[in-house]
Amino acid sequence: MDLEVFSAIARLGSFNAAAAELRLAAPSVSNRIAGLERRLGTTLFVRGARGSTLTPAGQRLMGYARRCLDLLDEAVHSLDTGTPERLVLAAPNSFAATVFPLAFGALSGLDIAAHGRVAHSREVVEQVRDGSAHGGFLLTQVATGSLRSERLGTSPMVAVCRSGHQLCDAPQLTPDDLVGTTLVIYRWDAEGEPLAAIFDHPERRRDTPVHTTGSPEAAITHTIDSDHVAVVPRFATRNFQRSGRIHLLPVQLPRWSVELRFVYLAANSDNPGIAALLDSLPWLRSELCG
Repeated sequence: MDLEVFSAIARLGSFNAAAAELRLAAPSVSNRIAGLERRLGTTLFVRGARGSTLTPAGQRLMGYARRCLDLLDEAVHSLDTGTPERLVLAAPNSFAATVFPLAFGALSGLDIAAHGRVAHSREVVEQVRDGSAHGGFLLTQVATGSLRSERLGTSPMVAVCRSGHQLCDAPQLTPDDLVGTTLVIYRWDAEGEPLAAIFDHPERRRDTPVHTTGSPEAAITHTIDSDHVAVVPRFATRNFQRSGRIHLLPVQLPRWSVELRFVYLAANSDNPGIAALLDSLPWLRSELCG
């Protein structure tokens, strides 16, 4: 209960708001946090006139608190024999919008209730490793140790524009040909910087900058609403291309791609949901990288 109170304050930024949400008296919330701080030997919140913010120690505790609460929730569901089998999957935000619908589709017809959780790649690995998630999807990162890793494929970086854009009829393009076009480039980690740099031509004008974003879907959506060009992983274009909203441009970017992987604990291999996903790997590979 103390971690639930702690998490509510961190999320809402207020002791009083947390008390109201949890239906507790305000003094009870303060006493619980004071007791938790005494046990941990550190201060978790900085109280101010505009609310309460996490201290560095509180920020470190937040990840552990979230996983503890997730594990408790998982235990409650596992003991309830009247509910469907529960499957928790984690993925980075940049991959989740594409892979979760496919994963849920692979579970169609089974008595399994799937829950998709968005987390940073490092957190995906931690959640699968500590059991708060049964499986996870990763970009570029390779899981080690107790985790099993299944390669889904490699997704190249591609350039796209909205359907009807003036560049749609171009037979071939180079990065230099896009010097007069504003770009939105998906930056997945530090490796994304060199990719953005190849478009930073000395003749590029200030009114046609190179933007970067951590969300390929955001880059594509922005492109659909503008005359800009997006550079994103091919997997993220899947649904947009099928609906005819974007056009794939013939820009050669052979050096850049992202690795897609599915990770899980060996102990979870007999979980019905994990087993179904493992059986569906050929289909998932085809949908993501075919």
